[in-house]
Amino acid sequence: MVLATLPVGSSREVMVGARSVLLVRIGETVRAIEPICPHLGGLLADGTLEGTRLGCPDHGAVFDVTDGRVVADPFGVEPPEGAVEPIATYPVRIVDGAIEVDLP
Repeated sequence: MVLATLPVGSSREVMVGARSVLLVRIGETVRAIEPICPHLGGLLADGTLEGTRLGCPDHGAVFDVTDGRVVADPFGVEPPEGAVEPIATYPVRIVDGAIEVDLP
């Protein structure tokens, strides 16, 4: 994917090989994360992005896209003791304007 096609403050689910990832652009930085909420499978591409925080559209879990940690648990339990696991994050680099993601 080309960096210029991902506007600042937006996210887009893309296929990297046979795997789906969610790209999130914050300023000139792009993050790649697991696209599915580990709580009940909500599609994070449909979530709300505020700064580096991405909220699940289904039950309100909120994740920090920079490191995948849970910022707000949907049941009001203070992380990390809540019912929601962190989301996976993947290394990203920009090469000649193209976004590249390293998957395990």
